[in-house]
Amino acid sequence: MSITRSRLRAHAIEWHVAPTPEVDARHRLHFLELQRRCNNELCRHEALTCNAWLDRLESKRVSQRDLLISVMQFGISLRQIFLARQHHALRLMEHLPAPEMDGGSAVVVCFDAVGEPWCPSLPNMGIGDPYRMSDRLHDWWQAWQRQFAALGGKDWGIAAGWAPTQDICEHIEHHYNAMDPAVCLGVIVALENALSTDFWLRLTRALQEQCAEENLALPDGGFFIDAETDARLQARHGLYLLESASVHDMLDDAVFFQSAHRTLTILTRFWSALANAGQMRH
Repeated sequence: MSITRSRLRAHAIEWHVAPTPEVDARHRLHFLELQRRCNNELCRHEALTCNAWLDRLESKRVSQRDLLISVMQFGISLRQIFLARQHHALRLMEHLPAPEMDGGSAVVVCFDAVGEPWCPSLPNMGIGDPYRMSDRLHDWWQAWQRQFAALGGKDWGIAAGWAPTQDICEHIEHHYNAMDPAVCLGVIVALENALSTDFWLRLTRALQEQCAEENLALPDGGFFIDAETDARLQARHGLYLLESASVHDMLDDAVFFQSAHRTLTILTRFWSALANAGQMRH
C-alpha cells in the first residue's frame, strides 16, 4: 500500500481492507472498486476536508457566546448520533442491515492539515459501547454547564436545535438505521468517516486555546479521545457491513452513494451553521 503526501488529502482519511480469501474474484473486485469510490468520493468530501466550524474556531475570531452556543448545537447532534448507534447495536442482534463478515485487517490512514498521513491504532475487533458513550456525553455536557453558567439548564433535545441542527438530527434519526441496507450504510459510512479524521484533534486544540485565553481548563477534554476512538470503530464496522452487503448482493451501489452524498451535504450545512453562530442566534 503506497501512501503519498498530498494537500488534496488534507483532513481526509482512507480505508484499506482486503476481502477475505473465501470471497470469489467477481465480488472481490467489486468491493475493492466500491472501497476506492468511498475513499475518493466520500472520504475526501468537503464535509471532511473543509470543515467551516473548525476553520472558524481556529481563526480565534469567535466570541465566548458564539463558542458556547455552537458547542451546544454540536452536543445536540452528538446526542442523536449516540442514540442512533444504540439502535444500531440492537439491530445487530437481528443481523441487519447485513451480517458483518470476519473481514481482513482494516487500516485507516488519516491526513492532517498539510496532507501528512498517520495510521491510528484501533482495537482488533468489535465496535464501541454506545451506552457507555451516552454516559460520557452526559458527563461532558455537565462539565461544560458547570464551567459556563450560560449553558446551565438548557434543553439539548432536537427541538432546541437550529434548523440545520434539526436537519442533521432528523436525517440520522430516520436513515441511520433504515431498513434498506444501501440507505442505512450510506449514512453510517459517510457520517462515521466524517468523525474519523483529525476532527477531534483540531476541535480539542481549538477549544483548549479558547479556554486558555480566559484561564480556564477545557471541560472534560478526555471525552474527545473516547469519541474519536468510538467513531473510528463504528466507521470500520460500517465498512465491514458494506463489504458483507456487497458480497451477498444486498447492496444497490447507486442508492448507497446517493444516501452517503446526501448525508455529507446536510453535514456540510450543519458545520457552516456552527461557523456562523452569531447570525444563527439572532
